[in-house]
Amino acid sequence: MQEVTFPIQSERRIKIRHTTSALTATVCLPGLFSRSKTRIVVNCIDFNRYGMAFHSSQKFRLGEKIELCFRGRYIAENGIQAQILNCGEHEHGFRYGIQFAYCASSRDYSREVDNALSRIEGLFSKAQEVCRSRAS
Repeated sequence: MQEVTFPIQSERRIKIRHTTSALTATVCLPGLFSRSKTRIVVNCIDFNRYGMAFHSSQKFRLGEKIELCFRGRYIAENGIQAQILNCGEHEHGFRYGIQFAYCASSRDYSREVDNALSRIEGLFSKAQEVCRSRAS
């Protein structure tokens, strides 16, 4: 297997992320009982099929497992598992970087989740291409 090298040591992304101002995500945290969940709406910053960044005033713990529901134009996905990888202070709140669970380990892999997240990534990739071509 070929080793991946990164131009900047702190850059660990396999693929570039696309801006996602039109994407809304809800983070669901399990409650005391399995039926009760805390739902927190977050602002998506960028996205690719492996992970994303979002802004929230809510504090999450590093390594915390979360479940995401996505809403946007042509997008309605529920129950996407992820894990908080990093956190930084950002505009009156926190910026979180997450990795989707399906790509973190082979036992969590799901073709349905992979296809859904690839489709979401494709929508934002095409939107950015249209914006770039209009600017030219």
